[in-house]
Amino acid sequence: MLRIFRHHISGILLFTLVGDLAVLVASVALAHWGSEWIGDGPLWPKAVGLIVTLTLVLYLADLYNVQVKLGRSELVVRLGLALLISVVLIAAIGYALPPLGFGRRAFLTTVGWSGLGLMVFRLMTHRLGSSQRLQRRVLVLGTGLADVIISHEGPNSAIPHRILGFLDDEPAAHDNLPPGYDLLGKAKDLVWIAEDLQPDILLVALTNMRGAFPVSELLACRFRGIRVEEWPTFYEKLTGKIFVNGLRPSWLIFSEGFVKTRLTETLKRALDVTLASVGLILAAPLMALAAISIKLDSVGPVLFRQERVGKDGKVFTLNKFRSMQMDAEALTGPVWASEDDPRVTRVGRLLRKTRFDEIPQMWNVLVGDMSFIGPRPERPAFVQELEEQIPFYRQRLSLKPGITGWAQVRYQYGSSIEDSMEKLQYDLYYIKNMSIFLDLLILLSSIQVVLFSRGAR
Repeated sequence: MLRIFRHHISGILLFTLVGDLAVLVASVALAHWGSEWIGDGPLWPKAVGLIVTLTLVLYLADLYNVQVKLGRSELVVRLGLALLISVVLIAAIGYALPPLGFGRRAFLTTVGWSGLGLMVFRLMTHRLGSSQRLQRRVLVLGTGLADVIISHEGPNSAIPHRILGFLDDEPAAHDNLPPGYDLLGKAKDLVWIAEDLQPDILLVALTNMRGAFPVSELLACRFRGIRVEEWPTFYEKLTGKIFVNGLRPSWLIFSEGFVKTRLTETLKRALDVTLASVGLILAAPLMALAAISIKLDSVGPVLFRQERVGKDGKVFTLNKFRSMQMDAEALTGPVWASEDDPRVTRVGRLLRKTRFDEIPQMWNVLVGDMSFIGPRPERPAFVQELEEQIPFYRQRLSLKPGITGWAQVRYQYGSSIEDSMEKLQYDLYYIKNMSIFLDLLILLSSIQVVLFSRGAR
């Protein structure tokens, strides 16, 4: 697990990406050396166009998602379809922009070597990824969170690992473990058990650290070269979110992150204005069509305007295309949106499915109420309720809310207290590790969400 611009990146993901790029660069080089005519113009723009297109399609096909478990046959089919789509796109780009186009022979050579190379490389990494030799060996101190810890074990985790066993002093420790997992001893046995098993990571997941915290044993393990990690830190790397239940405020206070430099804020605002301006201009014809469709489909205004809570608790008016019947909450008051919500109109259902109902929020971005990327803006009534029931919920208001965000692309549409708790964990991760690099990853994921209509209601 590596950290790039404060964002945790799986080592397997990075290895896969670098390997793919090496295959593509080698394919272009082979075509260049073996072909009489590479096409009009210099080689490097063609190479960049091909590499960017292929990598983007592989990303949209979930072939860079290490948590998606693919069998060998499914991997071959998905990779084959991605390569076919990429070939069509690259050919179309070359036809529309001749400087980015390859000569016919060079094109066939490049895509042929690329397809063969990617297929062989991906099958090799697929076999290596399931090897136990590459999995980290984890010894766990504490059984109170055993179910959560075990649920993230396996070769397809962001950190491929297997659990060697648990240690705990609690009388009910054995009852916390499901079948197949061993209680190896107590905290006082930690040193000799660690010497015997030689774990890569000693994971401290004690739910009660008062009085019985084995300081001397942990120090002995640390000085023997064993990596010691707290469960919240390990969980953050595994999942891309921060574990809120039972989280100590001291972890948030002393952990790395939560850095807001003037440069980052300036770049983020520049990105907001650019994306919102370009988005409104490009979407203008479709926005006019959406407005006409809304008026023809149901009675009421085109835009839906509603109070939402922004940065530092400041209330602002959010703009969206109206997707529900007029006065949908006149009798019920504020309620969560639900799946197949009967209040949604026919046109509204299409707008929500494509996320086009959120396009007018770009105006909120331009005037500074929102950012393009950030936590989802909630209604004042919901914020008050959630602050009372969810720890650290107020901290998500330290940033401007966003049209899209880490929680929006990593989790389904929230419609309950439990969903809000889950999304808060992603929001806190984003606030802690905010960077332009992470923003660009979220933008790519947002494209994927829109294309495949994930999480819409």
